[in-house]
Amino acid sequence: MTKESAKRVFIARFENPNEIERKVREGLVWIRGWDIIDHNARVFLKPNLTWSSYTPGVTASPVVLEAVISLLRNCTSYIIIGESDGGYHSFKAEEAFEKHGIYDIADRYGARVVNLCTTRAEIVRVRIGSKIVSVKLPSVLLHDVDVFITIPVPKVHAMTGVSLGFKNQWGCIPDAMRLRYHPKFNETILAINKILNPQIVICDGTYFLDKNGPMAGEAVRMNLLMIANDLGAGDFVCSQLMGIDPFKISHFRAARKAGMFPSSLAEIALNTDFRHFAKRKFILKRNFLNWIALLAFNSHLLTTVLYDSEIGVLLHKALYALRRSHIIKNVLYGRFEPPDEQGGSR
Repeated sequence: MTKESAKRVFIARFENPNEIERKVREGLVWIRGWDIIDHNARVFLKPNLTWSSYTPGVTASPVVLEAVISLLRNCTSYIIIGESDGGYHSFKAEEAFEKHGIYDIADRYGARVVNLCTTRAEIVRVRIGSKIVSVKLPSVLLHDVDVFITIPVPKVHAMTGVSLGFKNQWGCIPDAMRLRYHPKFNETILAINKILNPQIVICDGTYFLDKNGPMAGEAVRMNLLMIANDLGAGDFVCSQLMGIDPFKISHFRAARKAGMFPSSLAEIALNTDFRHFAKRKFILKRNFLNWIALLAFNSHLLTTVLYDSEIGVLLHKALYALRRSHIIKNVLYGRFEPPDEQGGSR
């Protein structure tokens, strides 16, 4: 590790919410973020809003989001907060903005809030390895943003192993049926990140998600912030902090092959030893339905049958009916229930 490395990662623990803005400021200084964010830069923030209401370990903390915006507002008045509708039409982005208090935060700091599914979009093509990959993305992200800041929540993930900085941009696809892209997940997520080029990662580690994910699992209070000037470096460090070998994660291996991911810690400058914060090993435990969904995740045919057909509609209606039985629900989901069973609404 060299302090002169171009890839820089800052990790810090906060004791109470009042410390968050100061820690973010320290992190941005460490990664030389103020060299990235010019005065009056057009900044886009992509928080993880996987569910319609704030859920620890699942969605970004409104407290962290407000601290970031408050700090950025000293540099620029052009801030956009954006997210797409919930996958499989589970909720509208506007519902998530409302329930996370994002409209109120935006009003306080003069920021703009955008549902990426309602904006103009265009097809972009980019080379990933030997392939030309096409992806549909919002025009605002392609033409009206100078600095893209991603705000993921560290999770294990039943389909992709982990959900960190790379995965957070999946929500930039302006289509509630983006699951149609799942069988080509690796090349698609690399293409999205290569095109949008997130320059800063602010990982909201107030809670991490263990055991299952991305919607249900065990929320673990960590009170950590991890800030990076390189997407791959941030994901490399965070996965190791979680006790997960990054090269056992398929899209990280693909990113390394594409030159978008470091091969070792020697390429990364850290402000401190990440092992000071590694309090537990995070382990994915898939339930019965996760295994079925994983088969579909890797198959165009099964994705169509289970999610994008009349058969899929009938199967999901049957599934929701079966949830009423506590015994069957335990067989299907195990210990961790989906969010709509925990008081949320679709």
